[in-house]
Amino acid sequence: MESRLSPNVWEKMVQASPDLFCTFNRNGKFTYASSASSNILGYHEEELKGRHYTEFLNTDYLSATQKAFEDILTGSKANNFENCFIHKNGSSVPMLWSAVWSEEEQSVFCVGRDITERKISRSKLEESEQRYKGLFEYNPDILFVESKEGLVTEVNYSFCNTLGLSSEEVVGLPASSFLPAEMVAVSEMYFKEALLGNTLRFDLELMTANTEHRVFDTIKFPVMVNGAVVGVQTIAKDITPIIHSFETIQQQKKKLNTIFESITDAFITLDNSSNITYINSEAERLVHLDKRYHIGKNIWRIFPEQVGGKFQTQYLYALETGKAVHFTGYLHEVDKWLQVKAFPSAEGLSIYFDDVSEQVRSREELEKLSLVASKTINSVVITDKDGQIEWVNESFTRLTGYTPSEAVGKAPYTLLLGEETDQATVERVLEKIKNAEPFKEELLVYRKSGEKRWFEVEVTPVFNEASDMVRRIAIHTDITGRIQAQRELEKLSLVASKVNSGVLIIDKALKIEWVNEGFTKLTGYEFEEALGRVPFELLCNSKADTKSYQLLRSKMMQGKPVDVEILYSKKDGQDVWVRVQVNPIYDEGGNVTKYVNLQADVTERVNSRKELEKLSLVASKTNNSVLIVDRDFRIEWVNESFIRLFGYSMEEAIGKKPSELLHNQNTDETTFRLLEGKLNQGHPISFEILNYTKNRQEVWLSVDISPILDEHGEPERFVGVQTDITALKRSEIELSKLTKDLYRQNNDLQQFTYIVSHNLRSPVANALGIADLLPSINSESEMYDTSLKYLKESILQLDTVLKDMNRILSIRDSKGTLELERVEINDAIQQAQSSLKEPLQQCDGVVYSIIPNGFKVKASKAYLYSIFYNLLSNAIKYRAQERTLEVHIKVLDNSEDEVLVSFSDNGSGFDLEKAKDNVFKLYKRFHTDRKGKGIGLFLVKTHLEAMGGRIEVKSQVGQGTEFFIYLPKI
Repeated sequence: MESRLSPNVWEKMVQASPDLFCTFNRNGKFTYASSASSNILGYHEEELKGRHYTEFLNTDYLSATQKAFEDILTGSKANNFENCFIHKNGSSVPMLWSAVWSEEEQSVFCVGRDITERKISRSKLEESEQRYKGLFEYNPDILFVESKEGLVTEVNYSFCNTLGLSSEEVVGLPASSFLPAEMVAVSEMYFKEALLGNTLRFDLELMTANTEHRVFDTIKFPVMVNGAVVGVQTIAKDITPIIHSFETIQQQKKKLNTIFESITDAFITLDNSSNITYINSEAERLVHLDKRYHIGKNIWRIFPEQVGGKFQTQYLYALETGKAVHFTGYLHEVDKWLQVKAFPSAEGLSIYFDDVSEQVRSREELEKLSLVASKTINSVVITDKDGQIEWVNESFTRLTGYTPSEAVGKAPYTLLLGEETDQATVERVLEKIKNAEPFKEELLVYRKSGEKRWFEVEVTPVFNEASDMVRRIAIHTDITGRIQAQRELEKLSLVASKVNSGVLIIDKALKIEWVNEGFTKLTGYEFEEALGRVPFELLCNSKADTKSYQLLRSKMMQGKPVDVEILYSKKDGQDVWVRVQVNPIYDEGGNVTKYVNLQADVTERVNSRKELEKLSLVASKTNNSVLIVDRDFRIEWVNESFIRLFGYSMEEAIGKKPSELLHNQNTDETTFRLLEGKLNQGHPISFEILNYTKNRQEVWLSVDISPILDEHGEPERFVGVQTDITALKRSEIELSKLTKDLYRQNNDLQQFTYIVSHNLRSPVANALGIADLLPSINSESEMYDTSLKYLKESILQLDTVLKDMNRILSIRDSKGTLELERVEINDAIQQAQSSLKEPLQQCDGVVYSIIPNGFKVKASKAYLYSIFYNLLSNAIKYRAQERTLEVHIKVLDNSEDEVLVSFSDNGSGFDLEKAKDNVFKLYKRFHTDRKGKGIGLFLVKTHLEAMGGRIEVKSQVGQGTEFFIYLPKI
């Protein structure tokens, strides 16, 4: 007992231990637990005490733990007993226990250790061992391990299976026991190197169990333990198929190389990075590659100009999509057109190409020729070897009238020749055709319509490689004009010699070959004096503008016609203004051979024009707008007043017709059109017209147009003088408006006369009659009271009429002085609805206003309210009894000048034909069955006119009424 530790020491030792110290009673309940229980199981001592151990035990270990607990109670001691408890958080805690039963204490004393980490380590170790064993044992390659002494300690399944040896037959023996004699020395050499810590690789040749010779890719490496070499492991991978494949590939490579070198196409291969991997000899020759230098190089570094071009784009497309590409492209670096076929694969691109430069250039030339043939003004015809038409161009149809379908399959000359065609020429043509010879002839042909034309026919035979004629190409040039010109020239030659104007024939060196008598009369120079001289040197005038001479010479040297007025000097020194017209004459090749020069004396016309220019100077300074137009009424000149008045510059006006600049849809050209014939006959005209400036302001003009006549009395230009009469016109318009106002006021006066004579006279007459009667009636009688009542009614009626008169006169007097403002239509409508809310509700009427919020007009707010109030009041008063009242108000039009508002109802309507002009007159009513004064529509119209607006109406009995209200726009 003396050897026992004191309780105090025992407690300290227990609390310091990471292991769980605990005691159980015979029933298996905790009687004590150390503080380690909190770390290991998550329970404090108090939570365990008195509870059975099975409450915390993993049920998988229940049977074994109960058996061990029973053995301990019988006196057995438990050492290294494993089970698994459940942590407070629900996780499993593997435990290793030692326990003993104490009879004295009647308790089981236990020490429990958390072996979670050990379990994990053991599991990983077992897993690693199994993995290694699996990798070693079932590796498809041959594996064997040798000790430091060179004895085999372990072999895998593949070793045994491949060599036909069991593990027992080789373990404990050196590798030489199963290696071929020629490989023993090699293996021992590499074994020694591996013992020195080196890893080595070599080919090992072995004879397999079925006596097959195989080659293995072999690696020997040291097996290290704590940094020391304890053995050598060998891995041998059978590469015999690879060796055979490599040999086959090499053979195929040689065959492919032979094929690629023998094909006529150039061939290269690219990897996926566009690096060249193969070049055949044709590719070297065609695009100047060198396989010794360019293989392995990036193709775009060799051909940098193709970056972003067709070749790169097509190659990238093939690589990205996996689709083959076929295209033709121009390789600038070698100046060749290549036809390319590129085929993608996993390794890159296989590219075939050949030189098609000749074909492309030929095709381009053919396309150009085809375009020329199809668009040329000349007729082009292709015939087969038998002379039947195969194809014609558009010009053939245009020149002959025959469509391609009408021409194909026929001989050209059966279509085109006629009775007047020269037979000798036809026979000559047929002979040339028969002999397959080219020819050019001039023929009289007939169009489909029967019209005769002259064609220059040029036929060229086309031969194949065997020199057989396969077709002919004929070009027909319409030379009708030239033939006619030649014939006319023959006629004119006689005329030219007798005409008064000067006629010169000049050679291409600009020297005179011939002049007529008219030239001699014009200049004073005889034929002999002019021959061989340059005209504008012979006739040069020092006072003339040299630009005219330069223009004449320049145009003639360019082979272009020219028409110019030049100041010449006659032989006697007199000045003469000459209109010179030069026309070149061309040979068949289009080259100028001669010039025909016509010279006419225009001195008088030039002097007249100079006078006109002086007058133009005067016109440019007048306050009136002045313009000069040609015979087509296109402006040649305008003065400053025109520019100021209309805002158009000289450059903007010249070449335009006045109507194009100054008119619009409001311009009435009727008066001018009526006078235009007179003007064209050479007579001046005058008229008034509304024109518009550049910024579209109205200008009223009084226009006077005078013709300027040429030497034949025909108008060659016109001078227009425009006077601004806008102020006068506005005065006329104001006067017209005043007249209309007077007319309207006269109508109003007639209305008032009617009111005074009828509406006022009736109550006044009644009142006067009763007043005369009253003195004779007893004031106490009933008749006296009745008479007073009637007198009062007459006076009230008179008062109502006077109030209406006063109201109407106040509206009329406000015209011209009424201030208009921006008024929102919806506000006026809502105000009117509010005022008539009760009668609207009584009749269940509905008002639909389809006017956008914020929509405003120029109006008087009070008048606009009165308009909608009176219209809505009438709609309620004259509604149809058989249906609910509906009123619709909407904007129908919103033009530049005014706004059109529609006010419609589905009421009883009225007969518009009967009402006629009385709809908006004072005290006019059309529904005698309803109460009313007949003033509402009169007020609506009066209010609108006071604001510059107007009103229209359409109505149908039993359908309803629609008012159209026109209001000024803001």
